[in-house]
Amino acid sequence: MWYEKTALVLSAVGAINWGLNEFGFNLVNLIFGNWASIEALVYYVIALCGVFALYKIFK
Repeated sequence: MWYEKTALVLSAVGAINWGLNEFGFNLVNLIFGNWASIEALVYYVIALCGVFALYKIFK
């Protein structure tokens, strides 16, 4: 289904962003700038996609 693929892609984006943070580069902050509430919402959505992806793996 489309939402499963979307969740997997967003989880991968979150993982890549997490890795880039180790080098001082935040992709989400670069895209959304100083909109802290939007940035937090993006992190919540990516976290939920990660939980869903884990659920699908162990189902």
